[in-house]
Amino acid sequence: MRLGVLIPTRGVVMQSARRPPLEECWAMAQEADQAGLDAAWVGDSVVAKPRLEPLTTLAYLAAITSRVRLGTAVLLPALRQPVILAQLLANVDQIAQGRVVLGPGVGWRLPSAELASAACGMDHRRRTRRVEEQITLWRALWSGEPVTLEGHGFSLSNHTIGPLPWRKSGPPIFITAGNRGELYPAQLERFARLGDGIITTYLHPAECVTLRERATAALEARGRSLPGFPLCVYTTVRLEDDVATAERVTDQFLATYYGGDVHERGLIGLGPAEVVIAALKAYEAAGVTDICVRFSGDDQLKQLERFAREVLPAFSRSAASI
Repeated sequence: MRLGVLIPTRGVVMQSARRPPLEECWAMAQEADQAGLDAAWVGDSVVAKPRLEPLTTLAYLAAITSRVRLGTAVLLPALRQPVILAQLLANVDQIAQGRVVLGPGVGWRLPSAELASAACGMDHRRRTRRVEEQITLWRALWSGEPVTLEGHGFSLSNHTIGPLPWRKSGPPIFITAGNRGELYPAQLERFARLGDGIITTYLHPAECVTLRERATAALEARGRSLPGFPLCVYTTVRLEDDVATAERVTDQFLATYYGGDVHERGLIGLGPAEVVIAALKAYEAAGVTDICVRFSGDDQLKQLERFAREVLPAFSRSAASI
């Protein structure tokens, strides 16, 4: 199982919107790169949960790292113009020499998400259709062949873009499905049509087994075969010698992070290293191939350094990249 870290692009903006301590993000990415973690992930939000813009951030991370994959957990394509986004993604993938992994999401059904869509001039009710349309458009443009296609917010007539992604297939696309254990057939069918893997959050290990089984069935129904497809779980970790301290720090952090809407479901590693390792091993046994670790607390770099010392050695670091 590959272990990656969420770069605290929201956490630093929570500390200061005017002068966020950006060096914390850069140090986290470089530590992940040097310590042997597999990936550095970034989130996305414009006004709902303000943070560093993900794609310009990934471009900078590409310049200061050499081996970690660079992923979005998750990107919100519906907030952006499709053709421009297709070029941006290809451009970042070129800078990263093919290390980009995309997790496009449709966003939560929350009032704050609806307001964010309105702020960006988008109809929140059409976000799912827009995301599916964008993925289809990305792949068409990334092929290098002229594209004639019309959709929401774009009209192409025999157009191409440049640069193209580093690889002909383009960055791997992990479709969001099964969040909070909610296994909606439409999400699984979307993965079966459009995805290379799945990215999810707030799941218990047993639910990951069910998710993989139903996703595999959806692939078969579409006549596709992706044996051992990537299944990435985004989760929260806090390393402390005392479990109660880890829980207290995490509660406080998430209350601020989510503005009071605390998501406690699926918190898998709160306490000493042996507790975190056991929790991660349960996900590995359930068929999870990738973990995106979001550390709680303001001492993110120290948490990552401790994770690299005490947790990472318990996992194989020779897994092949996507």
